Amino acid sequence: MLSTRPAESPVASSTSFSRAVMAQAVKVVARAHKTLIWERTRHTQRLRHQLRDYFPAALEAYEDLDAPDTLELLAKAPDPASAARLTTAQIDAALKRARRHNRAEKTAAIKAALRGEQLASPPQVTAACAAVVRALAGVLTALNEQITVLEGQVDAHFSPQSSAMTRTGMPRRRPARTTRPPARSPASPAKRRPSRPGTCTTTGSAMPSTARPSLH
Repeated sequence: MLSTRPAESPVASSTSFSRAVMAQAVKVVARAHKTLIWERTRHTQRLRHQLRDYFPAALEAYEDLDAPDTLELLAKAPDPASAARLTTAQIDAALKRARRHNRAEKTAAIKAALRGEQLASPPQVTAACAAVVRALAGVLTALNEQITVLEGQVDAHFSPQSSAMTRTGMPRRRPARTTRPPARSPASPAKRRPSRPGTCTTTGSAMPSTARPSLH
């Protein structure tokens, strides 16, 4: 039995394939971006728990544990003793690179918190915890960088041109411009002939008479 279904044209098949490929690319990038954000949240919680065990003053000094300035300072001074030796210039430089506002006030607050009363832990335990914190700070720094990279990829896939390709399978083209012929002014080229009674205005030919013939 012959099928009466019309065959799909090559253009339509290519469009469907391109649309499927673009949708798959968007799905891959968006899923990876979300996974990295989850991983950052998990590692931030691990960092928080680690600091709570031996360096709680850091939780008071730093507002956002996954912020670039916090990670920089933790990598430089991951234990209470080295953190207490951080200078105003070092703290201010980290805040400046992170584009923080009110740096003077925040620098003073961080410095005061880091030089406050600390927990007394055995040196070996403190050194081990500091090594873990430095490693977690490095992981979070790398995650922040790669999350930013994938954000650019997601934005690129959701750009207007990519959206047009997702819908049609081909880049959007601008319609060709058409030039209109110039409008003819009343006083232009074709001169109008003066109209006479009984003649057509445009051709000048005699118009058929509508008067009834007289009957004798």
